Amino acid sequence: MIDNMMLITLFDSLYPCWTREMLVKEGVDMAALERLVEEGLIVPEDGVYSLSETGVAEFRRIALENFIEEKPGEAPADRVRSARAGGFLKLLNAAHLQRWGIKQYYTSPALEIFPKARDEELFAVNKDELAWPYMNGEAELEMEEKFPLIGLRGRGAGMAADAEKAGAWLAEKAGLTEIFTPDILYVCRYDYLQYENFKGHPNDPLRLINTDRFLFVFDSGREEDELREIGRFRRWVMFQRRVMLPGFFDIDTQEQDSICQLLLVSDSEARAKESAARLARFGAQIASGVQPLDIWTLSEEALAAVRDKREIIWELIPDIGHSVSRTTACASCRC
Repeated sequence: MIDNMMLITLFDSLYPCWTREMLVKEGVDMAALERLVEEGLIVPEDGVYSLSETGVAEFRRIALENFIEEKPGEAPADRVRSARAGGFLKLLNAAHLQRWGIKQYYTSPALEIFPKARDEELFAVNKDELAWPYMNGEAELEMEEKFPLIGLRGRGAGMAADAEKAGAWLAEKAGLTEIFTPDILYVCRYDYLQYENFKGHPNDPLRLINTDRFLFVFDSGREEDELREIGRFRRWVMFQRRVMLPGFFDIDTQEQDSICQLLLVSDSEARAKESAARLARFGAQIASGVQPLDIWTLSEEALAAVRDKREIIWELIPDIGHSVSRTTACASCRC
């Protein structure tokens, strides 16, 4: 059972919102929780518990006294979605070990993407045909001209020079970027001991180099929403690949592939299969112009049903997910 004094520290920045069911599974004394509610430290709203402003201050006090590094979680606007993300993250973490790496999770990270695009500019559907009009837009074409895909050979220019070039260009294009906020970003730091000597890249605050990245977005089941999220993912990948981390995004410093996947998450297995079939009809058009690009659908139902914990994430996803787009590294990544 969770110690009453430490109960409040469950509500950290990774898990700011909890449902009663989640708290019971965690071993929380619900009577103690209700006392914190009465004291004004925790707020129950729409079936979801989160810290009040007073609760955030109390979290900081307890963390300081007990040498706890986690930061207090502040409830976002969509508390129900936040609690769902927390529940999903618990399932995902429990389903695989990743003993030779480090699991690092972010909830609702703000990822910059380029170029900004309205829906009508982003995608166009005609029965089984899918197009991405933004790819022919002035901003996209300028980025492609200014930042060609350089592959491994392009690393010779130096990270500082690349960062300076990107910074100057982005200062001019500040109004043309927007934010992509997946529900969960999982950065898998595989074989991290092999990369200890790498000191980092000035354009890499999340330390994405030498990692595999899995971006999870809750799927509404509506095709236009799915294509909107895929469009955001496409633009984020190419922005990282061309502008922010050229030569490093797809291939790590040991010249091994670095994987990047978008996973659309449904509540039920039936819906995950339905979404995969609906999107797969577009074939190669899903990833047209931005390969390599990996997209899957996944269900919370299948994840909750995992009993045989997988050793690594790369065993888990193919076993319980449904592939929409799988591509191998393109030649430009290695040349």
